[in-house]
Amino acid sequence: MTFDAHKQLYVPMGAGLVVFRDPGLASAVEHHAQYIIRKGSRDLGSTTLEGSRPGMSMLIQSGLRILAREGYEILIDQGIDKAQTFAEMINAETDFELITKPELNILTYRYCPEKVQQALAIADSLQAERLNTCLNRITKFIQKTQRERGKAFVSRTRLEPSRYYHFPCIVFRVVLANPLTTKEILADILKEQRDLSSDEGIQDEITILDQMADAVLKQHQPGVRQA
Repeated sequence: MTFDAHKQLYVPMGAGLVVFRDPGLASAVEHHAQYIIRKGSRDLGSTTLEGSRPGMSMLIQSGLRILAREGYEILIDQGIDKAQTFAEMINAETDFELITKPELNILTYRYCPEKVQQALAIADSLQAERLNTCLNRITKFIQKTQRERGKAFVSRTRLEPSRYYHFPCIVFRVVLANPLTTKEILADILKEQRDLSSDEGIQDEITILDQMADAVLKQHQPGVRQA
């Protein structure tokens, strides 16, 4: 089994591990040199890609000794609870759309006005592509501008939601791991992102998005004849 201890075990990046049920299987990844970690030696560097370089595994060992199972349980449970809380906050906001629900402490969402969400719900594949293309530019603008202003930072990624015909959608990606993060901080992040949607630098895109949503909704109104 392989895992990266960077997130949930709170150690620096680069502490990836492979764990064997049978310790003897570690010999399958052994490597040797004539000047160090010679075959038959007890040097543990023979079964790691790091070799004689810094022992990142010691950081994991230190964490397990200092925080222990109980400490990690508190941190991980808090992260899960905060992710659920943030997801509820996003769902309560009409201008935001939760894209992926948190399974542990990670979720994704984006700025998406209620009218646009209604249009996406009834749009065909071409209409959804046009709406999502516009939303991608808006999401990217909000994310970059929020980072540049320096008050908060939310990363972004790209997903292909099945409900949008697997079209690539740019979304905000949040990892709730900081034990000092509060509900007030999360509310401030959403408020700043909402305010950035009114920035003059993105108003042309917002206008286009609004017009496209209106067109989709009008087309599907009862009694409206399609050309």
